[in-house]
Amino acid sequence: MKKSLKILLAVCASLVVLCLTVAIAATILVDPNAYKGEIVRLVREKTGRQLAFEGEIELNFFPYVGFSVGPVALGNGPGFSSPEMVRIKRAKVSLDLIPLVSGRVCVGKLVLDGLSVHLDKNAEGVGNWEALAGAQDAAAETASPNGPADSDGQSVTDDDGGLNLEDISVQGVEITDAGLVYMDAQQQSVTSVGNLNLTLGAIHGTDAIPFALDFNLVSEQPKLALHPKLSGDIRLAPAARTVTLDNLTVSALGAQLSGRLRAGMRNGEPQFSGTLRLADTSPRDLLDKLGITLPETSDPSVLERLSAEIQFIGTSDSLQLNSLTAKIDDTTMSVQGAVINFHAPKISLAMQVDGIDLDRYLPPPAESEPASGVVQRAADSKPARPEQEPDLSALRDLTLDARMAVGGLKVRNVKASDIRIAVNVHDGVLCVSALSLSLYGGRFEGRATLDANGQDVSWAGQGSLQGLNTLPLLHDLLGRDVLSGAASVDFNLTGSGLTAESVKKSVCGNAALSVTDGAVVGVDVAKMIRDGLNQATGDDAEDGEPGDFEYSRLSASATLKNGHLVNDDLELDSTLVEASGAGWADLPGNSTDYKAMVTVVGSLDGLEGELLETVQGVPLPLHVQGKLDQPLVGLDTEAVGKLFVTAGVNAGLDILVDGLLGDAPDDSSLDGDEDSESDEYVDRDTSGEGRDSLLDVLF
Repeated sequence: MKKSLKILLAVCASLVVLCLTVAIAATILVDPNAYKGEIVRLVREKTGRQLAFEGEIELNFFPYVGFSVGPVALGNGPGFSSPEMVRIKRAKVSLDLIPLVSGRVCVGKLVLDGLSVHLDKNAEGVGNWEALAGAQDAAAETASPNGPADSDGQSVTDDDGGLNLEDISVQGVEITDAGLVYMDAQQQSVTSVGNLNLTLGAIHGTDAIPFALDFNLVSEQPKLALHPKLSGDIRLAPAARTVTLDNLTVSALGAQLSGRLRAGMRNGEPQFSGTLRLADTSPRDLLDKLGITLPETSDPSVLERLSAEIQFIGTSDSLQLNSLTAKIDDTTMSVQGAVINFHAPKISLAMQVDGIDLDRYLPPPAESEPASGVVQRAADSKPARPEQEPDLSALRDLTLDARMAVGGLKVRNVKASDIRIAVNVHDGVLCVSALSLSLYGGRFEGRATLDANGQDVSWAGQGSLQGLNTLPLLHDLLGRDVLSGAASVDFNLTGSGLTAESVKKSVCGNAALSVTDGAVVGVDVAKMIRDGLNQATGDDAEDGEPGDFEYSRLSASATLKNGHLVNDDLELDSTLVEASGAGWADLPGNSTDYKAMVTVVGSLDGLEGELLETVQGVPLPLHVQGKLDQPLVGLDTEAVGKLFVTAGVNAGLDILVDGLLGDAPDDSSLDGDEDSESDEYVDRDTSGEGRDSLLDVLF
């Protein structure tokens, strides 16, 4: 046994001496610079490019056998701006000979300093790298195969006859002061990567390989200037054919991303997956550093906080989002989804949002007109650009199944909660199959469709809102109290086009409204009736603030055809008046003409005796006309006058009939004598004084 060991040691020692002898002889006897001309000739034959050695090639002996080379440049092709495509200042590689005896390859640190690459695309769209790629493809076609290939196109080798990753080790890789410039003559843009530094730790088998990378990135289109830094561990798994980046950290523009990425092959297809976390950062600062100016927002403190975590898995033609959780300012959202077939996407999506105040992100309210009231002349102002219909052709190639739930939403000061929406897109038709939300004590349920296949987009929508408290809704929307009551709304509408004008011109269908136990704030119907009567009789209108008009029920329905709305069943019930109405509104023309007949059924303060009995039970016409956005509302005074004339004539006829029957009051009663003793007439009807006074006024 001892003898065998001695023989083995002697053989090893002999091999070491042999290797050292060969290395020393090569260093002394071989001049690598003598082969420069041959190397230059081979490069020119294979690529058509000129290779220039500007420095010496040096062989190293200790501690490893290796060589280093000084400045080297590879010329560019004809017709490109830069004379050189690649240049290096210095490169160094070495090899430990002794491990070769046992079938292992031990490489020293690989050093590459001052690498500079110029990639050019000329005005014809041809890149300076394409000729090199063509030369390599031609060489690959003429080369004889090493052996059969597997299903992934990889050469199959004998496991017992080749090296594996465990047999190879590298002390490290060091790339310093590298750069790349990409010039695109067609886009007239230049993108550059400069001051690139990459270090890799020891590479051995499946051990983790620490790395660090940083560089400067400058782009003209889009305008960009970054100095990102990356670090982490690389893990190679040849058996599983995967590469993993562990403990990954990326920092740029004050933002930091961390996590884990993995890439490999599965069933012959590339696959990747990862988990990434974005540390709390300011989107506003990030966009500002990117040269992007945000529009002014109502709340200047928004977009100051953003954090997120994402888990995903994908292939070359699909992406599955296992989870995405993001917190923007005070809003938290979570998303799950998948995209299949990037060319004709099939998307599934589910989103949950706890609550968001969109008013904070909208532009601030427009400033009011100057106090002087000076308005620029119409001739000096630019005409408004007509609205353009949105291009929805992308819907034809999209398949979507999306679900969204929002806990709370505030927009234009209107608040909604428990919002749930389901959206599907198939064959160019978008369908909101379910939409529900809670709104000021009420609940809305609806659905809608949008067909983008025709020349003009067509749409349809129907819904029902029950139990709505109108007072706080209209107060939040308009900034003042307008109408109170419990409302229900139902509608079923169709139309075409999505601009405001298109919708107004095309909308058809029907709608219905019912409001119970409410009041019209600031609309004093009693005062309007008194003022109308006073105006008809020549008296002045009353002073004082108007009160509210309370009602028990208000209902109406409407039919719409091409933007023309018709209503003929308005009904209003209250302890004071009853009303019915009919009329029309032209949405495209922004005009309306509507008449409601108001009948007094209760007592009116300020109207007593003969005048009260005159108006009770008599329908008084209320007229709404003019512009829809600024309608004129009031009593139809001409019709009121006619009613009074009719009332006066009827009173005179009563007196005449009574006189013919021998039961008329004396002359003094016709003259308004307060001492008239005509009690029978008074009891049966009303006093002659009241009638006479009314007739005097009217005639």
